[in-house]
Amino acid sequence: MNTNTGAFCGWDATWEDSYYPIIDQFSLVNKDVHAFLNCPDTPFCDNIYSSLPSINIQEWVTYFNGEFTEEELRQIMYTRPLEWFLGEQGFETYNDDLGKKLRNKKIQFFKEYLILAKQTQHTSSDASGGTGWYQGERSEYQEQQRTADKRELLSKALELVAKAPDDFMRNRAGFQAVKMAHYLQENEAAIRYFYTILKKTSNYKYIYYRAMEEMAGAAYHQNLQVLAATSYLEVYNQLPDRRSTCGISLRFLDWELLENNSEFVAENKNMDVKSFFKAFHGRGSVLREMENIARKNVNSPYLEVLAVRYLDQMQSSIFEHNESGYYDEREPVDGYANQLQLFTTTILKDENLKNKEVWSLVLATTYLYQNESKLALSYMATLNPKPAYKKHFKRLQTAVEFMSIKSLDRKKINQSYERIARDEDLRTHKPTVAAFFNHMSALYKNADNPIASVLASINYDAYSNNDPYDWIGVGVAHGDSWEYSSKYFYLSENYINNFDAFVGLPYPTSFEKTIKQRMKTQPKDYVHDLRGTYYLRQDRLEEAITEFKQVKNPEVFWEEGVRTELFSASIKEYMNVPFTSISNDFHVTYSNILGENAKEINPNIERESYADNKIQLAQTLMRLKQLAPTNPDKAADYYYMIGNAWYNMSHKGWFMNNAYYITNDYRNALNTSSYGDDDGEVEVPDDSFILGQASEYFLKGLNLERGSRETKAALLFMLAKTNSCEDGTYDYDRKTYKLHICGEHKAYFNQLKDGYSDTAYYKEVLKECSWFRNYME
Repeated sequence: MNTNTGAFCGWDATWEDSYYPIIDQFSLVNKDVHAFLNCPDTPFCDNIYSSLPSINIQEWVTYFNGEFTEEELRQIMYTRPLEWFLGEQGFETYNDDLGKKLRNKKIQFFKEYLILAKQTQHTSSDASGGTGWYQGERSEYQEQQRTADKRELLSKALELVAKAPDDFMRNRAGFQAVKMAHYLQENEAAIRYFYTILKKTSNYKYIYYRAMEEMAGAAYHQNLQVLAATSYLEVYNQLPDRRSTCGISLRFLDWELLENNSEFVAENKNMDVKSFFKAFHGRGSVLREMENIARKNVNSPYLEVLAVRYLDQMQSSIFEHNESGYYDEREPVDGYANQLQLFTTTILKDENLKNKEVWSLVLATTYLYQNESKLALSYMATLNPKPAYKKHFKRLQTAVEFMSIKSLDRKKINQSYERIARDEDLRTHKPTVAAFFNHMSALYKNADNPIASVLASINYDAYSNNDPYDWIGVGVAHGDSWEYSSKYFYLSENYINNFDAFVGLPYPTSFEKTIKQRMKTQPKDYVHDLRGTYYLRQDRLEEAITEFKQVKNPEVFWEEGVRTELFSASIKEYMNVPFTSISNDFHVTYSNILGENAKEINPNIERESYADNKIQLAQTLMRLKQLAPTNPDKAADYYYMIGNAWYNMSHKGWFMNNAYYITNDYRNALNTSSYGDDDGEVEVPDDSFILGQASEYFLKGLNLERGSRETKAALLFMLAKTNSCEDGTYDYDRKTYKLHICGEHKAYFNQLKDGYSDTAYYKEVLKECSWFRNYME
């Protein structure tokens, strides 16, 4: 059931982020089996050591009965170095109060044992590879601090066994003896030491089972498969923090041989553990092993954890958050859903079953997984779960109901919203809240309203699942979205109209009011700015101005001035330097028409990020268009400036934020998509016409009878830029690039060369433009 999962190139998807765990699998089973729940991107669901109290430490605390605190014992065992215990120089910093306590003669044996334990800590088997199964605890990346003589350590362990003051300490020393004999490959001795030295007591079991695990390894080497298997299974059952290593060891056993061994069947007292191991580690059919466990103990915690694993696998598909790809190639639930349903029904009929709620949740989930939502809801309606489980059924019923909404049914959406808002178990459960809002987000997107879709979405990741959702802030923030922050993707008449209709609903529901609150500005202002920009891009200036003037809080969208240098041009195309450093400053000559150039208010913000006042910008463009027919001598200059403005605001220009809302640094990210439950990209608006508008105005200026030759030369060069057609190859002999110019690009270059080579502008282009110079050569 734990198969290796694929990872995306450069990024490994997190399993918990791929779905909404409406049912919390971790709250359905005992904590000591949490590690075995459904987390297919890791061998175990969590770090066993971090989530469970240390049985070992607790037994030491009990043994010393207040002489040492738990924290002191942790320091003694895990942080105080061996060298201090050996009295070596350079470790005087440990001569603290705790060090003084350790000098007490009453605990001399404890100190001797600690020295031995720290010396054996990173030892490993003499056999690594070949037929010997490595049983050491040392990582292959961990350097040993000193060479350990295992023979000497074994002798020391036996010496401590002989003089141990009590059974507790005798067991501790005995564990070290069994381990050292095992690692010396003296397997018969290791087994003998276990049976003759170790003694299991009611208060102290941890080290007994640790020694049993070492003995099991020795038994394996002696080909005592039954003894090895029964011992490993017992340790697996008794010590949660050793299940990882025991699981690895159990995988080496010959299970086909064991299953047909009457001695194993008779000796094994942990048949449920055996079946669980086989199911979890892929050594048998999961359902068959569940049936085997149920025949022996229908209330086995191992049976429950296997059932809950299936439940979570099914809900990962039912409540999928995005396309994770985890089960694209192999969906282990598919072939078993119906069989699991039948098995679960049988379990629920068993009179000895104690926890009916867990199995009822599994049964309801099998209905949902097989697209039988009505059956699931009607079944859950017949149940009366215990208080501890009511929230799970409540969340599942609610999620099924709102996930069944397939269109923007305002009444049903609001009913689900208000049901969640009223119930603390629902409104504080982050997966349920996120599933609701992001499902509605997807519905808005499908209805061609991506702006409302973003407002309806909320961020979701598994790292914060355990934290309750703060419903007080439900109307504060929407999900992160590149599209929403850049706006460029929404420059579609259909998108704008749909959002405008949503904003203008006469009687908004509680849900609609909540998601509109998430907008950091007045929704109508957002609409007018967006629609005005849509018209501005198309040179529909009067309509644009009408929209912009309806924005009540323009300071949210624009600054007070306009960067008038956008009416100038540049020969070079550097986007990583200020435009003023490469501009021909043509705008300066016409400052009386263009108005005062915008002053930078915040020196920390680059000029390219300055948001021009769109009303003034549109009005200036209109003024130039109106002046051109009335002043033939200057008309070419006016059209040149209008063309420059459109070129500079196009996707090739330095002032693209006027038409795209984004700055130069993000021009290559226009096709990115990231919001709500969206699995694909938002359709990118067509923007090629902006460059075409620039070309039209350049042509108007060029075709005029009047106008200076310098301006005509500049118009030709800009026409070449707006109609670019080139291809480049690298000349390996000359170690240089060769540029091939074609189409109108070539025609305008030729016209510039043939008709205007005597102009100063031509000479400037020849000097500054390597492409043109390359073409001329």
